[in-house]
Amino acid sequence: MGSDIMTKTYSIRLDENTRNDAQKIFNDLGMDFSTGIKIYLKQVIKLNGIPFELSNESGLERSLQELKNGDYKSFKSVDKLFEDLNSKDD
Repeated sequence: MGSDIMTKTYSIRLDENTRNDAQKIFNDLGMDFSTGIKIYLKQVIKLNGIPFELSNESGLERSLQELKNGDYKSFKSVDKLFEDLNSKDD
């Protein structure tokens, strides 16, 4: 006799749009919702983490990092700064 793997059923709360959008993608890939979630969880285990980058970096943190990296402009006068700011199309 082979070893039986016990499975359990879990419930998760999702808004309808998230569920429907994910279901459509899973269907396009030839799988049902449950299989898509199982694949995601297998990747979490394999990678020992979330299989994509998570970030909540604020604009301030990003600016400080740019400053550290020397990724900024400097100006000899306020007039030159405003010239540069006003020359931008956006």
